[in-house]
Amino acid sequence: MTGMAEIAVVGGGMVGIASAIALRERGLDVVLCDPGEARARTSYGNAGVISRGSILPMASPALWSKLPAYLRNADRALRLDYRHLPRIAPYLAHFLANARESRWRDSASALIPLTSAAYPAHERLAAKTGTSHRLVRNGWIKAYRTEEAFRGAALEREILREHGVAFDILDGHTLREHEPALVRPYARAMLLPETGSVREPGRLVEACEALYARMGGQRVRASVNRLFPDGDGWSVVLDDGTFRAKRVVLAAGAATGALTKPLGYRFAVAAERGYHRHFALRPESPPLTRPILDTGAASILAPMGESGIRVLSGVELSARQAPPDFSQIAAASREAAGTLALGGPLDNEPWLGSRPATPDGMPVIGWAPKHDGLIFAFGHGHIGLSTGPITGEIVADLATGRPPSVPINPFSADRLLQWPRLA
Repeated sequence: MTGMAEIAVVGGGMVGIASAIALRERGLDVVLCDPGEARARTSYGNAGVISRGSILPMASPALWSKLPAYLRNADRALRLDYRHLPRIAPYLAHFLANARESRWRDSASALIPLTSAAYPAHERLAAKTGTSHRLVRNGWIKAYRTEEAFRGAALEREILREHGVAFDILDGHTLREHEPALVRPYARAMLLPETGSVREPGRLVEACEALYARMGGQRVRASVNRLFPDGDGWSVVLDDGTFRAKRVVLAAGAATGALTKPLGYRFAVAAERGYHRHFALRPESPPLTRPILDTGAASILAPMGESGIRVLSGVELSARQAPPDFSQIAAASREAAGTLALGGPLDNEPWLGSRPATPDGMPVIGWAPKHDGLIFAFGHGHIGLSTGPITGEIVADLATGRPPSVPINPFSADRLLQWPRLA
């Protein structure tokens, strides 16, 4: 590549490809840098849920009562890999500091404008990519096996109600009427009817890549190893060479920390690893029509169309490149077999991906505070697929000097840099 690109986007997941498309739409010369390994992207393995109600981070005040079980790896929602504890300790310390009601409420207030804009942005992107048929908006369900578990989520419902997020409470019988595929009895459920979902998110990312190519966007299929300011722009160091760009959008997900640390940004960001596996439904089973979060199993069951039912595990905190541990997805699959009439697996082995997670559960979106020409767009955690298209539009707003369509002050990198350094 010769000359200087106008803007480089590092990362080809949902946030990165949506940013690249939005920047091309504004007439910018864009180079998208990504190795091109579709299965390696976190967006590939997402549950596909696009919910206005995704405003409550994992660092909840309820965490404290569950902490002893989490520390013993006795709760399916979380597995700690103690071999890599030194790497994740800074994140855990800040995560625990955020697990209080006041911070939960603050995060919900900050996230609601972003999540409210998520589904319309997906509709706009789907119309351009020809994937509107993959968008379904018939809600999603959080199911509770006991009345005690349902009562334990009262604060969540209170905060959703305060922000105008619609939901319906279902008893066990009504839940079966909504989803006759369920064979496990549940005490209660919460249906969020405004929620949409994407069938096979990986196919959406592939369609976005094809659109970007048709728009004349440049593509470098390589990993970015380093970024550094260089004169009036940036040098982007790849596996097999270097090119220069006037500006850079850093949307590298869980790999972002390795690129920001040499620039002086020591973010306490973790790779929240998650697993999935696909199963067929037995012929006698009715179809599952919407994603189900089984809170008792800490796993999600999501219909994926031609790929059957996607079973997704809880969170594993480990080093991003650590060998896989299939214990969580094995447990989730066993539980799923008691929830749906599952047939055999449709893939040879489980998939593993790493979500880029901040301790307060909010993304980092905005200009880098210490460098000109660097835009951060990472740390979306569980809502990267959901809020990727709207984040891409925000990135394009920033790059072209327009006011962002969604307030982004709460997502500034400054909030993370102001925390006491623990590592």
